[in-house]
Amino acid sequence: TRLKSLLICTTMANARSQFSDKSRLRDTMRKRLRQLSQNERQARSLRICEKLLPFFSGKNSLALFAPLPTEPDLDLLWNLGLAKHPLVSYPRCQGDTLSFRPIAALSGLVPGRYGVREPTPGPGVQQLDLILVPGLAFTAEGIRLGRGAGFYDRFLCTIPETTIKVGVCFEFQRVLEIPR
Repeated sequence: TRLKSLLICTTMANARSQFSDKSRLRDTMRKRLRQLSQNERQARSLRICEKLLPFFSGKNSLALFAPLPTEPDLDLLWNLGLAKHPLVSYPRCQGDTLSFRPIAALSGLVPGRYGVREPTPGPGVQQLDLILVPGLAFTAEGIRLGRGAGFYDRFLCTIPETTIKVGVCFEFQRVLEIPR
């Protein structure tokens, strides 16, 4: 499956039926993610990382995310040569906002809010050329279903349209539509 650039600025749905549909889709995806064996997750993650590498060419500033145990393992990118890249940053939660901080190695990440590894406090990155975006589900049009807190939705609405956004997921997480 070819990963697509994403430009996403979603709003929260008010209708109870849409909320229920979103909740059901989140529950379904969480269950499917938990059902992947560790070996299957690693094999699929390696294929995803290999497909992502060409997106990095010519980019000066990359934003990644530290995966949760059920998400594609982007840590594998470091073994595939990511450490040679000039500027790699990861998200850090501050209140209800996300900011990105540069790191030189995975050892620069520490357990943070919600148990997600994140960089220590420090100056943020002002310009991102490419950002990898996590999600529970994506459509071919780039609509994203996150975990529900809205961190990425709020952040993505603040960055320039020139920043390339790439949704990262396993193939079964691509769906025809997402309730909005």
